[in-house]
Amino acid sequence: MAGGKETPRQKMIGMMYLVLTALLALQVSSAVLQKFAIINVTLEELVNEENRKNGAVLAAIREAGQGKTNPKVVTAVANADKVREATQGVMSKIAEVKKKMIDLSTTSGEVDDILINNHGSQVATLMIDPRSTTGKEFEKVLNDYVNTLNQLTGEKYNKIAKAPADIDFFKDDPNHKSKDFLTFTFENTPPIAAIASLNQFQTEVLATEALALGKLAVDADAGVVKFDKIVPMVKPKSSIVAAGDKYEADMFITASAEGLTPEMFRNGQKLDVALDPAYGVMMGKVSFPASASNYDAQGLSKQTFEAEIRIGDSEDQIYKQTIEYFVAKPVIRVTTGNAPTLYMNCGNTVNIEVPALGTNYNPSFTARGGSVIKGDKPGRVTLVPKERKMAVTVANGGATLGTENFDVKPIPAPKYVALDNNRRPIDLKNGVRGAGLTGLRISAEADENFKSEVPQDANYRIRSMEVILARGTQRVATLNANSEILDMGAWRSQFRPGDRIIIDIKSVTRRTFQGQDEKVPIRSEVIQIAIQ
Repeated sequence: MAGGKETPRQKMIGMMYLVLTALLALQVSSAVLQKFAIINVTLEELVNEENRKNGAVLAAIREAGQGKTNPKVVTAVANADKVREATQGVMSKIAEVKKKMIDLSTTSGEVDDILINNHGSQVATLMIDPRSTTGKEFEKVLNDYVNTLNQLTGEKYNKIAKAPADIDFFKDDPNHKSKDFLTFTFENTPPIAAIASLNQFQTEVLATEALALGKLAVDADAGVVKFDKIVPMVKPKSSIVAAGDKYEADMFITASAEGLTPEMFRNGQKLDVALDPAYGVMMGKVSFPASASNYDAQGLSKQTFEAEIRIGDSEDQIYKQTIEYFVAKPVIRVTTGNAPTLYMNCGNTVNIEVPALGTNYNPSFTARGGSVIKGDKPGRVTLVPKERKMAVTVANGGATLGTENFDVKPIPAPKYVALDNNRRPIDLKNGVRGAGLTGLRISAEADENFKSEVPQDANYRIRSMEVILARGTQRVATLNANSEILDMGAWRSQFRPGDRIIIDIKSVTRRTFQGQDEKVPIRSEVIQIAIQ
């Protein structure tokens, strides 16, 4: 049943309360008071929650004792009732003190903005002034309560009314360690902080009660939880059924208990647990990316995880089961933009899709033999191969889906074209009239397929070439050009029928889609133009 361990929420609230108490010792500001107001509301919620849980534990103890004659069980049940009675008594006393504080601090009779922003000392005076009995009675009630629970259970529980010397956080603080409980708790304390302190004490009272009831539950053999919420559940064999096929499912019952909040785990990792509005029972939210590495002939991979539900600390209150499930091998569909194949060191646009994932598809990619640049939509990527084979591994949500392999083609060599000043092709077969030749343009043009498939990578430029005017076996003139445009005006007077213009291309570059110039291999690229 209820154990003695604090929940993470209780620990967090307790630490926040200590920090704010320390801040009060330094400076009382409106911001700090606002934080105490928030803590106050949270503590009230925690009080109600813990009170409800302890009530459920008491009900289980009473249920376990019905019809039993064992003296140990009978005594445990009777003492559990006395523990609850003592708890309700001290909770009522704290509520009375809280009402006095509210009435002193505001006229509305409740926690309002006036109370929250009240920096007065009337509440501190109520609790500390020797002429007031409220503080001394309050401290006595807390001490008597712990002593009562010690006697009823045979255990020894920690004090609730602790002086600074009893608190690790303050025991070595020279400003506080010598103070008594009331002075430390309420000295220079604004009303909202004092009221939050009372709520904090109520949570400690209920935590101590939970320890006592847990001990008595063991004595009463109340380890079995009485489930008061039973609902039908259906687990289908498959969530998808084709028309004409059979719908198959297992029907069973599930149960829960009022006031019981079980802890649930997957492979040791704690799950979020919430009340399901449809069924009215507490359910753990299992969510994780499915992954697998080995698939059978049907494309399925059997996987498991360990499910664990704890409704208490004893072994018979911990339920474990190995859950089996199957991961279907994802079908990766690769479609391309303009390029049906990949070209070396080019930006090849590719869409890599997994239709089965739908809107959950938010992939990441790793590559071997090249690099991947993500595009503007999930699955749209640019592949830049560096080797003749490229492999792209697709993952989603941390789970590897598969690897796609691509063949990579080398970039086709450009062709070199001689044009006149009007960009008309030169007739290399018949040549040109020397008298009319004032200039040439020599350009490198991409292969048509290459240009249509990766247009951003199909931009060439001739960087250098040697131009020779030849007559027979003799060189008449030579020109080293660094531009595609050649001025032939200086040679016109030297042209003779039968001469040849020889263009020896030396270097060419290709501008890649990333704006970089890549050197193009040259293999004896020569153009000859006859002079008529």
